[in-house]
Amino acid sequence: MGNKMANAPVYFTIAQVRHNPVLSLDSYVPGIQESLRRVGYPDFKRGMAVAFNLAPLVGGDKQQEQPQPLRFERFMFSNMESTRGFILEQNALSLQSTEYDTFESFSGELLKGLEIVHQAISLGFSERVGIRYLDAVVPVGGEKEFPKYLIPEVLGLASRLGEDVIVSHSFSETHIRTAVGNVLSRTIIQNGPLGFPPDLQPLGLKVAERFTKVSGVHAIIDTDGSYETRETFDLDALKRKLQALHDEIIKVFQATVTEHAFKVWK
Repeated sequence: MGNKMANAPVYFTIAQVRHNPVLSLDSYVPGIQESLRRVGYPDFKRGMAVAFNLAPLVGGDKQQEQPQPLRFERFMFSNMESTRGFILEQNALSLQSTEYDTFESFSGELLKGLEIVHQAISLGFSERVGIRYLDAVVPVGGEKEFPKYLIPEVLGLASRLGEDVIVSHSFSETHIRTAVGNVLSRTIIQNGPLGFPPDLQPLGLKVAERFTKVSGVHAIIDTDGSYETRETFDLDALKRKLQALHDEIIKVFQATVTEHAFKVWK
């Protein structure tokens, strides 16, 4: 994920910086949209999202346990090809991509978007930085080839049950605490079309054709790195944190796949 590979397995990437809430965001959107349009994001969509507050509400002596829906507006700015785009919310800016090039290019675009938003709004602080990658592992030789691509620790029982056994689903998860943040690594082996985790969807983007054609036994490596601390908004500091998180994600990804996999993707 650091250097450009001819057959790179990454099919979706998203990075996000959460910042202080801006309740008057709607009034700044026209200026932000114009600036993003000029740097390659001419498509614009406005949408609503719904989240649920699962914390119980206490009113008087009665405790209400019904989840409370929270509706909020978000604004999406995409490139002409619908392969890369920003998502702007009251307390966050995200950059998503279905055509990942290199980390330097991707993080540079996120920082460019953050600078545009900061110039328009004058953000006060950042409180979370996150990067998440979805990689598709599709062995050329089918199910029997998985041990050539993934380390035994994430293969589940499939490799021990014999060649005649068809495993419909296998899941492995590891949570790692590092000096620069947390990394959550999941490996899902399943049979069927390539998809997305329930909590993550490419909003308004097109997935590359070579991934939409994936069907049958494959694995998804879902690697999520994050850093949470409230700090004065500083683009240079955010750039360093993004790089540090990416370095940790790379270590975890390289520990999950084999040398054979890198040779195939090279």
